[in-house]
Amino acid sequence: MTIKMNAVAAATALVLGTLSTAANANLVITEYVEGSSSNKALEISNVGNSTINLDANVYKLNLYFNGKTEVGKTETLSGTLDAGKSIVYHNSSAADAFKVGTASEITWFNGDDTIVLTKDDAVIDRIGKLGEDPGSAWSDPNNADFSTANKTLRRKASITEGYKVADADFPGSGDQWVVLDQDTSDGLGCAGEAACSSEATPGVLLITEYVEGSSSNKAVEISNVGGTAINLDANVYKLTLFGNGSTDPGNTETLTGILDPGKSIVFHNASAADQFKVGTESTVTYFNGDDALVLTKDDVVIDRFGKRGEDPGSAWTDSNNADFSTANKTLRRKASVTKGDTVAEADFPGADNQWLVFDQDTADGLGCAGETACGSEPVDPEPTDPCTGCETLTPVADPKTFNADEYYSNALNGEFKTPEELKNVLSSIIATDHKQLTYKQVWTALTYADQDPSNDKNVIEIYTGASISKHDNQTSGSGAGKWNREHVWAKSHGFPSESQWGYTDAHHLRPADPGINTKRSNNDFGECSDSGTEVDFNGQGTGNYLDTTIDCWEPRDEVKGDVARMIMYMDTRYQGTDTGTTGMPDLVAVDRLTTTDEDDQPLIGTLCTLYAWNNLDPVDAYEQNRNDEVYKYQGNRNPFIDRPELVKEVYGAACGDGTPALVVEGEITAPESVTEGSAYTLDASAITAGEGKTLTFKWEQVSGEEKTVVGNEAVLSLTAPEVKADTTLKFVLTISDGTLETSEEVNLPVTNVPLTLDITFDGNTKLTEGDSTSITATVADAPEGLTYSWKQVSGATAEFTANGLKLDVTSPQVDINQALVFELTASNDDESYKTTVSIDVQNTEESGWREPDGAGSFGGLMTLLLPLMWLRRRKS
Repeated sequence: MTIKMNAVAAATALVLGTLSTAANANLVITEYVEGSSSNKALEISNVGNSTINLDANVYKLNLYFNGKTEVGKTETLSGTLDAGKSIVYHNSSAADAFKVGTASEITWFNGDDTIVLTKDDAVIDRIGKLGEDPGSAWSDPNNADFSTANKTLRRKASITEGYKVADADFPGSGDQWVVLDQDTSDGLGCAGEAACSSEATPGVLLITEYVEGSSSNKAVEISNVGGTAINLDANVYKLTLFGNGSTDPGNTETLTGILDPGKSIVFHNASAADQFKVGTESTVTYFNGDDALVLTKDDVVIDRFGKRGEDPGSAWTDSNNADFSTANKTLRRKASVTKGDTVAEADFPGADNQWLVFDQDTADGLGCAGETACGSEPVDPEPTDPCTGCETLTPVADPKTFNADEYYSNALNGEFKTPEELKNVLSSIIATDHKQLTYKQVWTALTYADQDPSNDKNVIEIYTGASISKHDNQTSGSGAGKWNREHVWAKSHGFPSESQWGYTDAHHLRPADPGINTKRSNNDFGECSDSGTEVDFNGQGTGNYLDTTIDCWEPRDEVKGDVARMIMYMDTRYQGTDTGTTGMPDLVAVDRLTTTDEDDQPLIGTLCTLYAWNNLDPVDAYEQNRNDEVYKYQGNRNPFIDRPELVKEVYGAACGDGTPALVVEGEITAPESVTEGSAYTLDASAITAGEGKTLTFKWEQVSGEEKTVVGNEAVLSLTAPEVKADTTLKFVLTISDGTLETSEEVNLPVTNVPLTLDITFDGNTKLTEGDSTSITATVADAPEGLTYSWKQVSGATAEFTANGLKLDVTSPQVDINQALVFELTASNDDESYKTTVSIDVQNTEESGWREPDGAGSFGGLMTLLLPLMWLRRRKS
């Protein structure tokens, strides 16, 4: 995996790469940081007295995992390293204080891994003992404080030669290391026992990403690639757009605020797709591939993109890179670039192309400097199991082929006199194909079901909302910084034995912080935020409340619906009808808080509070995915996630909401998308609700929180509105049989059609220098509200005036025949259309000049000299 180079690291590497003197063997590992989480770094220093040319030999750092003798990760050193100078590698996920030097996978070590420094494959230094797994860390019987885990180790200043026997004991009898506390970072970047005192490199502002995508998918990123913050208000920093070769400033953004090292500012087009809407919308993104961007500080150029004053046609390209183009591409600045391009009129991209090329509409790098996608951070490659001590599960069902209508057909098509009858049928459906997991297998199931959508290496804890590594599951010892398995329906309420199916039913088991899990205990769910105390996590309130006087737990708002549907699932799944198989009693959700005397009873509360929470916090994509993942490994589903309307049908009457929803069959037919201004049809005529039932329909178009009735028939015929950008229309269809009703939603994307006009020009376009002409443009079928503007885009500068569609031009004096090109822009709100007209200007010869006849040697000489003389006369 390619890792983004930290800006300070890139600057350091650039400095190191400018030196060249004789090599010296005094290269040693001078600092080792094995801190909390990903706070890991490694420093190598030249402790000799002359410069080392690292390219003259092959210098490598090799990482060996867990006592292995096979290399796990390698970093090859390059450039030159002056005496007393250091190279630092850090973990890309480390805290900012540790991000000195270069991000590298060589830092994927723990306290039990070995690091070996070699020169032409000969060992010149090492940390740890090659081929030995010490357990969690190497320690020193003579120094109780020494450890290769959770410590920072600095090489003593007296050490000038490394350990050269990789499989010798470590740290050995020699006392070579100063031991500092975990997460000490102030010595990185300089050899020696003390903290570094050198100042950070200054802030450097660069254009680091340029997106010229389809339609309005346009964005530009500016980053501080230096080592200190930039106060953008202390000077006037501007990003200015120069269109079509113009030298006159166009749309401009003034930068403000403080920009920390490694941070970025992004401007995007207001009409771009959502993935490009990073940062702030701005008209400075009204560029095409032929426009230039210039970054200035107090009107002095500090960086640029494109060549100001040049119109390249459709885009700037690179003869050395056929893939490079400033049109229909995403371009990212190379991480090695630490200085801006300060000559705005120089060729672009120049001989040393500083840009990496990505496909059109690539948006995943916006918001962070560097060459790769934002958030593409490495993780320790060692674990291959789903979580610590977990086994790999074999799927028993495929969510991709799941059909809800078939799965729930007995419930959807049945006639039930009471909600309990429907509940019994649902119980039978979700009992079918239910595979009992072991409690150990639940660990694995939760790593899939509760995976963080933003980080596939983590799970989300239910009560804290925190994202935590899957491998931080609590298998023993302290639960600090770990996660465990929370029984949302407390296991003491009816199934205390691991052999009972409810104990290991993943539909109600969720990752939780052990401390918060302990606080929840086996309390019922209820409204107790007013009477209880908010539960803290890491010194911050969580939104969970506990009232120990009434044994009530109120979870945070974001998961109240999740909790409700899990409890309803358990109440429905375990009806006591298959006790012989499951060992489970009839679980009952009651509309009250249970008492301490009832702790071992199969009861939990509070039903109607949970019913209200179900409405407050509807099913979302995370919960739907969770249902799919549990189904994949357990074989059954939660009906109240798949069909949310069933909550009302099963529990509505018990909670005073007794009107069940109408159960319908069939689908609404709708186009996948429509183009603005085109006719379309939404067809619900296939929807039925059982034999003999007459249905009525009401279509409403939703705008914000308001609804507008747009039809009362099963088939709705409309015309797509004119839109400024691609837009999605939302419709709600209410279906009723006169007693019951239900609703369906339809989302219809409407595609914007860019403004296109048929423009013709009338007037004399053949002039002699000094002549005048009037050009009149005609727009066929011009839409209302168009405005027009003219500008000259090429040729010798001419005098011209423009009024609407009319252009009056006086041609300039010209040395040679040439074309004057004028651009007409027609605009309508946020859209515009451009076209050009060309006026040919003929040069006239000065009087007294005639073409030489070219005879003889003198005539031949004059043939060569006269054009020069004529040109000089023209310019006199």
